[in-house]
Amino acid sequence: MGRITPSFRQLYEETIAELKSELQSAMVDLGHKSAFDLILKDAWNREQAAMGNSTLPTVCDKLNLVASIYNRKLIASLVKESKDKDIKLKQVSDRVVELENTVKIIMDKLRDSALSK
Repeated sequence: MGRITPSFRQLYEETIAELKSELQSAMVDLGHKSAFDLILKDAWNREQAAMGNSTLPTVCDKLNLVASIYNRKLIASLVKESKDKDIKLKQVSDRVVELENTVKIIMDKLRDSALSK
C-alpha cells in the first residue's frame, strides 16, 4: 500500500482547528483569545504560502516563526512611532521654553517701564 502524505494546507488547517478547539477555547482571558484571532488573521493566514514553502519540520514550528516575525514587525512599528512622538514632544517642549523666555522678557520690560515712571 502506498503512503499518503497530507499537504501543508491540510496539516495547517488541522493544526489551526486543534489550536482553536483545545487551546483558544480553554483560555480564560478574553484578551488572549482575541490576540490568538489577530495572529491567525494577520500573520498565519496571510503567510500560508511562505509557511508551505518552508523546510521547517512541523506546522507548529512554522506558526511559531511567523508569529515571532509578525510580533517583531509590530515592535519595530511601535518603536518608530515612539521615536516620532519623542521628536514632536521635544519640539513642543522647546517651543514652551521659548515662549516662557519671551514672556519673561516682556514682563521684565513692563516692570522696568513701570519703575521708571
